[in-house]
This record gives sequence, C-alpha cells and structure tokens, in this order.
Amino acid sequence: MGDLGLFLILLFFAVLFISQALLLPVAGQKARHGELTKRLKHAQKKLDEESLSLLHEYYLKEMTPFERKMIKIPIFAKLKKMLELSGTHITLGKLIGWTVFASFVVAGISIYLGQLWYISLALFIAVYVIVHMVIQKKISHRLQKFEEQLPEGLDMIKRVLQAGQPINQAFKEVGEEMPEPIGTEFKKTFNLLNFGYDMRLAILQMVDRTPTISMLAFSSAVILQAETGGNLTENLDKVSKVLRARFKLSRKIRTLSAEARLSSWILVLSPFALYVVTMFINPEHADLLISDPRGITAVSFGIVSLAIGSLWIRRIINIKV
Repeated sequence: MGDLGLFLILLFFAVLFISQALLLPVAGQKARHGELTKRLKHAQKKLDEESLSLLHEYYLKEMTPFERKMIKIPIFAKLKKMLELSGTHITLGKLIGWTVFASFVVAGISIYLGQLWYISLALFIAVYVIVHMVIQKKISHRLQKFEEQLPEGLDMIKRVLQAGQPINQAFKEVGEEMPEPIGTEFKKTFNLLNFGYDMRLAILQMVDRTPTISMLAFSSAVILQAETGGNLTENLDKVSKVLRARFKLSRKIRTLSAEARLSSWILVLSPFALYVVTMFINPEHADLLISDPRGITAVSFGIVSLAIGSLWIRRIINIKV
C-alpha cells in the first residue's frame, strides 16, 4: 500500500510540474521582479517624503488589522502581493486559514487510510503547492488579459486627449468603458488622481498592481510627459503600435512553436500511457514497477529526468519578446 501511495504521489507531482513547465503564456508574463523593483525604487527616490507616506498609507488602508500584522513577515507580505496581482477577491487571513485546514484534512485522511508518514507529509505539502500554482496561474491570466486590453485602452485615452479633455478624464473613460481588469485599474488610478495624488504617484501604484513590460512602457510615456512636456497623444500612439506589434509577434512565436510543444507533451506523457496499457495487457508485469523497490527507484529517476527535459524544452521555445 505504501509503495502504491508513493508511486501515485510521484505521478501526481510529475504531471503537475511538467504541465506547468510546458504551458506557455502568450504575452502576459510578469516583468522580472528584480528589474521592476529597481525601476520602481529609482522612480520612488524622486518622490518627496510626503508622497511616499501617502503611497504607504494607501497600501495599508485597504487591509484588515490582521493583514497589517501578517505582512510584517516577509513570506506573508509576498503572498499578499500575489493575491493582489491575481485579482482574487479573498483576504490573506481567509486564504491562510482555508489552506491550513485543507492541508490537515488531506493529511488526516491519509493517516486514517494507513499511509506511511512521508506520504501524509507529501500530501500535506501538496496542498500548499497547488494553492501557489493556482494563484500563479491567475496572475498570468490576469496580466495576459491586461496586456491584450492595453492597446485599446491607449487608443481611447488618445481620443479623449484629442477632444481636449485632461488625462484624468481619459482615465475615467477607460475605467468606465472597458472591462476587467484594465477598467478596474484605470478606475483606481482615476480615484487616486481625484483625491489629489500626484500623477507620478498614481502611475507608480498602477505599475505596482500590473507589473508588465507593456505597463512599464505606458507609465514611462506618461511620467516623461508630465515631467518634461511634449505631445502625449503622439507618444501614446507610438506605444500602442509597439505593443500591438509585440503581441502579434508573441502570437506568431506561439504558433511556430506549437509543433515543439506538442512533441514535448507526447514525449512526457508516453511513459505514463505505456504503463496504463501494460496494466491491461500484463498486470503482473506492471505491478512489479510499484511493488519492487527497484521499480520505485526507476520511476523516481524517470520522473526527475522528465521534469528536467520539460524545463529544458521550455527554455528553448519560450522566446522573450
């Protein structure tokens, strides 16, 4: 029973991690945290102490007292940031509570069924891994959708500016007319500007909530115009064209790499499919793989090799645009 449980756990993690390695977003990849953090810190250095205080105050205002205490711990602060990026409408406290509860329930069921301690521990950890992957998937999907909507949003801003309206009104129009997530983000930025926040401060907040390369390009154009002047309409038109060309190229790369990704899936899933077929053709032979310790060792090495190969293939076909 123990060997079978271990085999099933290894199989579960293999399929889970390998599928994550082979699934590629179109263009909604989050900007590198290191690069983005450097740019934000460099921009925030130019803000006065009062503006930085407002920035921190606005961030804390939307949290519960419990969350304010929790984010003092780095790991919970990172988790809170991930929840914001994913657009998930759940508090940090509820997420932690439900995750801990689910982990103990799964581990308890495993112990009740007589599984070995390391299998129960693996299942306990698996709940946290799954929650983390679900949040990451939501982040990727939300940022991808934001990048798809941004060129259209820039065109709307350009039309409002050409009509002689201020940029605040342009942000309001985008917030009211466009769907989630870009509509929500521009509506939040408009509210900040209405409350008297500096343009740079409001844009930095928006970049922090949607850390994508496209958003960095848009924020740079707006902040540069606010500081040095110039034709913002013309700048936004150029940014919009560049973003559309970038997204088109990303789609083209995804199409051209489809054959490689399909081959990867076939290579990865064929051992599991072969094992299932063997179970029907010769069950005794297939049973040796999970009943003999050498079979478990072979499966473990095979899964590690598949994971390494999948990550290697991902690096080859995941071309940054």
